[in-house]
This record gives sequence, structure tokens and C-alpha cells, in this order.
Amino acid sequence: MSELQRYEGPDITILFDTKRCIHAGNCIKGLPEVFRDDGSEPWILPANATADQLAATCESCPSGALTYQRKDGGPEEAKPSINTITLEDNGPLTVHGDFTVNWESTGGYRATLCRCGASKNKPWCDGAHEEAGFRHCCERPALAASTLPTGLPLNIQPFGNGPLLIEGPCEIRNAAGEAVICTERTVLCRCGASKNKPFCDASHAAIGFKSE
Repeated sequence: MSELQRYEGPDITILFDTKRCIHAGNCIKGLPEVFRDDGSEPWILPANATADQLAATCESCPSGALTYQRKDGGPEEAKPSINTITLEDNGPLTVHGDFTVNWESTGGYRATLCRCGASKNKPWCDGAHEEAGFRHCCERPALAASTLPTGLPLNIQPFGNGPLLIEGPCEIRNAAGEAVICTERTVLCRCGASKNKPFCDASHAAIGFKSE
């Protein structure tokens, strides 16, 4: 469930989904005069920056918690031509692309998905990987080139008490942004226990993983 807050500016509306935020901090670092971390309310002041600045900062939010609606006729966020899933070191799956979850739109092109198994907000990451001590850094070699078709959608289906089924063309990347796997269908671990990460090896059954 989303918990969407709206912040109106003269030329743009900022939308903030509290359930999706992982506190990456890109917004606070990018526009501290707009996104305030001192406990002040409202914590977002869209009037303190231009619509273009606000749009760019929202697009730097990896979780998709920040999105926007232009009121000045300016461009909306562009649909990525390539779907990517980045294996963050000791952290979540960062998704960027034209994707759905269970065939439903998430309202944007960005998301962070739990792969440690400890999030209380599955399938989204809630930062629990740090306290859980999750460890995985992708060491697969970078690919020379991708031959995947572009401009096609991706669906992510979280199986109950099981892995993530990925269907559609997708580059899986390491934390440095290098493509290490190109696939049109795969199954990724989200229980944190697979010995063949990022892929599922059915360890979820052995550890009694619960997705709810």
C-alpha cells in the first residue's frame, strides 16, 4: 500500500510515497533548500527551486518514492529504453525501466526491491538489509555488449513465500552499473539465503521464508 503525499509548487507537483522511501538521501543532498531533514513541516518546499531542478532531483530517487507532475508543460520523466536491475552491494535490487509488479503499474520507472528477506514492506526495500547483515557483492564479469531488444516492458512477479519471477528483456547490472547478465526471463532470490545469488536456488523453502 502506498501512502502518497502531495506538495504543490507553482510549476510542478511533487509526490512522495512514504512506504517506498529507503532514505538514500539524494534529494536532501541535491536540493537541501527544498528537501529538509531538520524535522520541519512541510519537509518539501517546491517553491524553492525550478521545475527542471525538482524534476531532475526526483529522478535521482532510486526507490521511486519521489515522482512529479509538471504543470508548466515541461517534459515528464522519460521512459527508459532499456530495463535494468542493479545488484546493489549488500543491498536491494534497484529497478529502472518500463516495469510492472504483478502486472500493475507502480506509477513510475524506479523501484528498490528487497532481496535480503528481512523487509517488513515486501516486495519493497525498507533498509532492513543493514540490520540483518545481508552480504552479497556481484563478482560476475561485465559483458562486452547487450543484444536485448529495447523498448519492451518488464513484469516482476513476487511469488508467495518465494522468489521474484522476472519476465521481459532486462539487463542485470553490478553496483558499478556494468551489465553482467542479459535475460528475457529469470528467477531472482529475495529470501537472502540463496548460495547462487542473484538467482533463486530454492533456499527459501529450506529456511521457511515468509513474504507476508
